[in-house]
Amino acid sequence: MKINEIRLNNFRNYSLLKMRFTKRINVLIGDNAQGKTNLLEAISFLSTVRSFRIKDETDLIKKNCDIARIEGMIESDAGEKRLTVMISQTGKSLLIHKNPVRRTSEFIGQCNAVLFTPADMDFFEAPPKVRRRMMDVELSKLSPVYMENLNQYARVLKERNTYLKQEHPDFEYLEVLSDRLVALQVPIIESRREFLGFITERISALFCEFMEEKFEIDIEYESESENHTDLAQQLRLKMTASLKRDIAFKMTHIGIHRDDAKFKLNGFDVSSFASQGQKRMLILALKMAILEFIVSKIDTYPILLLDDVFSELDSKKKIKFAQLLPKDVQIMITTTEINEIKGWPASETDVFFVKNGVIAPYKEDYR
Repeated sequence: MKINEIRLNNFRNYSLLKMRFTKRINVLIGDNAQGKTNLLEAISFLSTVRSFRIKDETDLIKKNCDIARIEGMIESDAGEKRLTVMISQTGKSLLIHKNPVRRTSEFIGQCNAVLFTPADMDFFEAPPKVRRRMMDVELSKLSPVYMENLNQYARVLKERNTYLKQEHPDFEYLEVLSDRLVALQVPIIESRREFLGFITERISALFCEFMEEKFEIDIEYESESENHTDLAQQLRLKMTASLKRDIAFKMTHIGIHRDDAKFKLNGFDVSSFASQGQKRMLILALKMAILEFIVSKIDTYPILLLDDVFSELDSKKKIKFAQLLPKDVQIMITTTEINEIKGWPASETDVFFVKNGVIAPYKEDYR
């Protein structure tokens, strides 16, 4: 999968941009606050229909404008697709080949992109919801059914928590809601476990190649549910046992909304044991393992978005990282220093200079 062209209208600091990508590796160079990350944000938005930087999407609209537009030409084995997102003060509209899309699940995954940003450095110390979101974003891009189950679970969970606030909740009705939650959780848990199982198998090898040392990486799926054959029955018993506590605290204590993925390095929690350098390389290994998981599911690489990936990497690690990048993946990289890409294959690389929302080919010889 790759993006052949992107057009932006009144998105962030871009008034009007039309840009074609003809090479496998595309490097965006420029000072901070010029628009490099904004372009990656636009491509990521086509993939997930959300910003990785802000919650209020109206902030994506250029100042004093009414509507922002992102349009991408995405090429895959199925052919080329035109994806469009229109963002206004009242919401957003999604189009495929200029035809409106009713359900977000029909749009997400049409452009599959994996993103690294400096904010990922907080991944291991962040609350569990950040690691749950990582799993849910990647799995939703691959499966509309997974995303629909997740959305339905959120709706039923909200209904159950609201009902728990009643002064005298009906136990039979709570049981109905609990059964519905159980039915929705089972396929979600199974998908999350499959995902983490694949990642665990690959991340150790990738991390060891980065570090050129032997390490053991393990990922534990922390949940009230254990690895049982009858997962539904186990969840049902747990929810029944927690009913009095749920009523007392007026909230649901058992469920996938409280699960976590714990990363271990040589048996110790990464968040407290690993160095900053190890965490950075582990995050990069995670992103590359995710690429491989996606290929295993859809037989094509997603687009790889790397925002300021070279920061705090020494020259040896930069070279190793470049060597380990898959040869069939389209890559978008932002950097402030042209020296960061010395030694990269010039025949496969285009370099662009970004300044004040204007992008032009980089004319200097960087090799």
